[in-house]
Amino acid sequence: MADDEARRQYAERMFPAPVDLGIARDDRAVCNVRHATSAYQEGQGGEGEAWYEGGGSLGEKAVQPIVVYPPTRGVATQGDPFEPVKIGVLVDMDLGQLLADWLDPTILAIEDAMNEGVWGRGPVELVVADARGLPRENYRKVIEGYRWLVDQGCVVILGPLISDNSLTVQATVDATGVPVIGWTGAHAFASEYCFTVANGDIPTEAVMCANWLYQRGFEKVGFFWEAGSSGRDYADYFRSTAMQLGMTITREVMLEPNPRGLAEHLAAMRDMGTEGIYYGGYGYATFHFADAFKAVGWDPPRVMGTAFMFYSNSNAWAQGLEGWHGIDQLGEDGANANYEALVDRMENRFGRRTRNVVVALAYDTARAAVHGIANAKIPIPREVKLGLERIRWMPATNGGPGCYVQFGPGDHKGYKGDFLTFRELRGGELRFDGYYRPQWPANQMKLG
Repeated sequence: MADDEARRQYAERMFPAPVDLGIARDDRAVCNVRHATSAYQEGQGGEGEAWYEGGGSLGEKAVQPIVVYPPTRGVATQGDPFEPVKIGVLVDMDLGQLLADWLDPTILAIEDAMNEGVWGRGPVELVVADARGLPRENYRKVIEGYRWLVDQGCVVILGPLISDNSLTVQATVDATGVPVIGWTGAHAFASEYCFTVANGDIPTEAVMCANWLYQRGFEKVGFFWEAGSSGRDYADYFRSTAMQLGMTITREVMLEPNPRGLAEHLAAMRDMGTEGIYYGGYGYATFHFADAFKAVGWDPPRVMGTAFMFYSNSNAWAQGLEGWHGIDQLGEDGANANYEALVDRMENRFGRRTRNVVVALAYDTARAAVHGIANAKIPIPREVKLGLERIRWMPATNGGPGCYVQFGPGDHKGYKGDFLTFRELRGGELRFDGYYRPQWPANQMKLG
């Protein structure tokens, strides 16, 4: 009998039991950290100088763990804590000063949703994977970063952002079945488990820029496009639209991310009578244009796609974009009540007033994720995917006052309405230049 007792074994927990951090409040949602990144958490603050520049610091890191608890509203549980539902954050690019402007609004979006009663079953945890990939690092890193977040139990993942990485990881996402909400403008990135709250739309951007040049009366245009997964779409859609509108393309140049001979190409365009210039690409090459224009002594009207919004990545990048018009996502100043209220809540919550576009984009993305979780029957990836498809006319902080977020079966591109606008960066000011209002060329033809 004693020998039997000595040999007796018991099953132990395979995984740690949930732990209650003991921070939940009755009246409002609360997070275990004041700030999401190292610079602010340690009191160093951000490096942005202008209102549109990133509010964080170069080289900062995400705080871990980040857990948000819903308000208890006076309800006492039976005492057994709930494990957080996990949302992944897939960082696939060099964010410069923007990590805080991605993660802090993400926390705020979760807190706001909980305070509104959208989600209250238990806490939500943000799990961050810093897995930077193309175009500067190896493509496998983003795939492995996604898989690591899946292994952590995330039911939905925010990111990737870069077009190359989005298309690279797409097959893995659809095969694995944990949905992602990317920011990519890659046209093909919309499939069973791939959603976007897009930071642009590459074919659309090219068409918009061609029309921008046409509507200003330019007849001779030159353009640059950047090698990569989306470069040919930028080039093809711009070229065909410009030709349809009757413009002459004086010179077309393909660039590498670190371009060579920019000044020589610009000089050739100028000498050929070019009246306006278009750039389509990631944005890495844009950093070098300022010096090239200065070397040539030329300041032509010029427009680019959503790479323009790299002005928020670093102060130096903003200086490099001096003189460009570009496609943005910020609407007319003061026009979007959701954006203005977000800026106020950000200041109240985090003690800093940040107005760049990434703050709004991050908030809308996180809101979509939380509402997808809340719409799900149970918080598992397949049901969250179906929950995302139930989002209808969700208010958007980005874009114009009529912009909203909506998904559905077969419709995984979230932003609807005026989510793309034009702005100009000149003299240290980011000026609203208008919404995109295309017209038929026939409108300008004389009748009879």
